[in-house]
Amino acid sequence: MRRLFLKIDEKYAGRTVRSLLSQELHLSSSLISKQKRVPFGITVDGVQVHTDFRPDEGQVLGVVIGASRENFSYELPYEILFEDDDILIINKPSGAAAHGSRYDDMAESVEDEVNRYYGNTEMYHPVSRLDRGTSGIMTIAKNGYMHERLISMLHTDGFIRSYLGIVCGHLEEKEGTVSLPIARVEGSAIKREVRSDGQSAETCYEVLWENEKYSLVRFILKTGRTHQIRVHMSHLGHPLVGDWLYGKEDTSIISRPALHSASLGFTHPMTNERIMLDCEMPEDMKKLIE
Repeated sequence: MRRLFLKIDEKYAGRTVRSLLSQELHLSSSLISKQKRVPFGITVDGVQVHTDFRPDEGQVLGVVIGASRENFSYELPYEILFEDDDILIINKPSGAAAHGSRYDDMAESVEDEVNRYYGNTEMYHPVSRLDRGTSGIMTIAKNGYMHERLISMLHTDGFIRSYLGIVCGHLEEKEGTVSLPIARVEGSAIKREVRSDGQSAETCYEVLWENEKYSLVRFILKTGRTHQIRVHMSHLGHPLVGDWLYGKEDTSIISRPALHSASLGFTHPMTNERIMLDCEMPEDMKKLIE
């Protein structure tokens, strides 16, 4: 099991375990409640305690935050960009869904592959979900604790993601911000649209390159709405190349929306290390701008 430990010094002595878990180790109330029900989920010097227990100076508070990898023989079929005890970051290929489907046992999913890789089903907590057709950097927390820490950083300066997309035509403004609310299209389970009563959505963009037909654009999301880049670009009249839902599908050009999660920068909540990752654009997108 993956555990966190806190050595009780003078400033922590006499405080309740609940206070220490919440304020010093940053566990949410739901995670604390969950670990209370786990045998030896919360301990002081290896002895299970209640959350109202007050440890003394010199004692060690421990808490279970997740499972550990059990299978070391299965090779993950994705490029691993970063991995430690708490975080896995992969280069997701287009065509792989983030979650398994109850309706299609044969469909490839990151969830299924990661569960095989770990040997259990308790370590898949996607932080940045990507659409099936989107390729690139995908962040997965290995436990609920790290998932909560990373989710709280999304869309802040502490967790910066950029995307590369190839859109149809040429944007009049070569750099700017699209601030238009997005809502689900009535009667559709998946399609979204710009609508005044929708949720706020903000997409920053910069045109990097153009040819006669297409523009290569860098995107940074300030919010995380479903299909946000796709909806905003379509609304501006420049849908992603190959976007069957918001533009025009042409599998002879590209078999999916031309969108790639290209870079990521964040400060690791456990180590305070600054993690900076880049992921090269795949060949099916490169050929559009050759």
